[in-house]
Amino acid sequence: MAERMVLFGGTFDPVHHGHVIVARAVAEQGGYQRVILVPAARPPHKRQPEAPAADRLAMLELAVEGESLFDICRLELERPGPSYTYDTLCRLREQHGRKTELHLLIGADMLEEFPTWHRAQEVLETTELVVAARPGWEGRLAPVLEGLGRKLGKEKAEKTRRSILSTPLIDISSTEIRRRVRRGLSIRYLTPYPVVDYIKSQRLYAGSVPCGG
Repeated sequence: MAERMVLFGGTFDPVHHGHVIVARAVAEQGGYQRVILVPAARPPHKRQPEAPAADRLAMLELAVEGESLFDICRLELERPGPSYTYDTLCRLREQHGRKTELHLLIGADMLEEFPTWHRAQEVLETTELVVAARPGWEGRLAPVLEGLGRKLGKEKAEKTRRSILSTPLIDISSTEIRRRVRRGLSIRYLTPYPVVDYIKSQRLYAGSVPCGG
């Protein structure tokens, strides 16, 4: 039986509980044996990460240490230039072969900008999207999918609609974690304990006082 894998990319600046909870929920609903976490070096559609790539990778490794569901892909950190998803998918396809089911997880809030991605049409030909929609997104999806249909075709929009999975509403963001660290506030319970300790020991995000209390 072919292995089912789902690719989950992001800056992970830093990784937090919301990332791993949503990834596990998607894996359970979609029947995926593995979640491949892909930290981006230079994301073309987002502000550049604050923490260096080596630190973001180290925090990701600490967050999922001992978890057999998760693997970490370093391709984008090792490749020069912008971190294009299409390039990463092609390399992973070469590594895992055509028999492996390799899908791409994105948040519902990214659907609107998806047609602007580098080689978006070819991304859809290379893999299948899995869309994580948090509670409250249902009412916003219809116009987004309609716009997707106009830009990429109705067939692809309908296929995307069928790929939508409901995920838990976890109101944690990397932005808020960085803000709390800068203000000297606790980030305990927002990200795994080893990540809290790492941020503190490496003095990431301009933190000046302990951030795990």
